[in-house]
Amino acid sequence: MHRRNITPRNLNNHRFRWPRIGASIALLMLICGTAANAWCEDLWVAFDGGGSIVRYTSKQLQQGGTPTPTSLSTNPKASGLAFDKSNNLWAVTGNDAVVRFTARQIKDLKKNPSPIAGVIIASETDLQDIVGCKFDAKGNLWVVDAQLASLNEISKAQLNAGSNIHLTPAIVLTSPDLNHPNFLTFDKGGNAWVSSQDSSTLVEFTASQLAAGGSQPGNVIISDDGSLTSLSQPGEPVFDKHGNLWVPNLIAPSVVEFAKSQLTSTGSPAPKVKLTGAIFDGPWGAAFAGNGDLVIMNQFDGKILEFTPNQIKATGAPVPKFSIETSDTLNDQIIFGPPS
Repeated sequence: MHRRNITPRNLNNHRFRWPRIGASIALLMLICGTAANAWCEDLWVAFDGGGSIVRYTSKQLQQGGTPTPTSLSTNPKASGLAFDKSNNLWAVTGNDAVVRFTARQIKDLKKNPSPIAGVIIASETDLQDIVGCKFDAKGNLWVVDAQLASLNEISKAQLNAGSNIHLTPAIVLTSPDLNHPNFLTFDKGGNAWVSSQDSSTLVEFTASQLAAGGSQPGNVIISDDGSLTSLSQPGEPVFDKHGNLWVPNLIAPSVVEFAKSQLTSTGSPAPKVKLTGAIFDGPWGAAFAGNGDLVIMNQFDGKILEFTPNQIKATGAPVPKFSIETSDTLNDQIIFGPPS
């Protein structure tokens, strides 16, 4: 069971890539507009509490309200999601398996709403409690094991090896600086940034450390600034286009930004921006849309919140551009994917 918080209201619970350039991009711009004024990606949510992956279309997101999403069953529950360069959707599930829905299956969901995922890797020995996942620039899938406090690379070759097979991760990195990690993201240099929930830290591992594997110390560790609110059980980290790192805090609910310049050395910097307010109820998932809008999903009340770039320039309590009511409490990773 994934541990998510220590508050009474949830004490018993636990827990894109676009098509290739050229004609496809031109078509998307024609349909959606430019990234500066519109976006048309769909939002995908790993619904840890309900045993499924759900998709909200861009139209549903921009209309707000209480839309009914498309649902993909991943019995058992899914916790992490990632699209590869071919728009296949990969998910990590509660039985510590990595499964794939093909791009064709995703495209044909209206015709076949219950596609069968191909199981690629399952191993109770090498993976015990995997949560988030992310592709690196080379097409390798990295998964975070919360229980083993490890980062595990499933190589591109392993992902293409076939279905229903058991594999040992190509690279396993452990660290004494990780304590129940959940999610990771990559900066432009290929370095991994990991949210370590129980230590309330953000930990960086360089690209060379990832390649070497084994036991590694964190290269850079960002800790709470002493307020007990700048980092408090951090959720899904995400970089904006300027290289600034954003992360939601499950406890002392807020969303904070650390500037690129604050990520160069270990320390306890005060966030450049801190978003607060009653609208945040266990913020956990985070993703940027193509036009720079920041989308946050609460784990406790299941709300999806969207903020424009202007709203997140400075510390405050902004009113979301839109808010969607969902039943998807106990969600984990959220990501944007290609339009439906």
